Amino acid sequence: MNISSAIVYAKPDREPVLREQLLQVQGVEVHAATEDGKIIVTIEAANDREAIDTYEAIGRLDGVLNIAMIFQQTESHPDQELVKCK
Repeated sequence: MNISSAIVYAKPDREPVLREQLLQVQGVEVHAATEDGKIIVTIEAANDREAIDTYEAIGRLDGVLNIAMIFQQTESHPDQELVKCK
């Protein structure tokens, strides 16, 4: 599983519409948006390739100026919990 967060930089006049479009992209959750067009999202994907495909799909949306990854984590066994250090 691949989990990442990003800032989507949008044209300010397109931000409300773009926010709704982002919610239609599988694995994308919108957390916040600013009036100047910055949209904070998280992306969950089954693997790295799917995550890349999602980033590319977001980049192709009308009104997106850029997308910047902020955090990324890959879990090779997401069903297993980490054991606490002693």
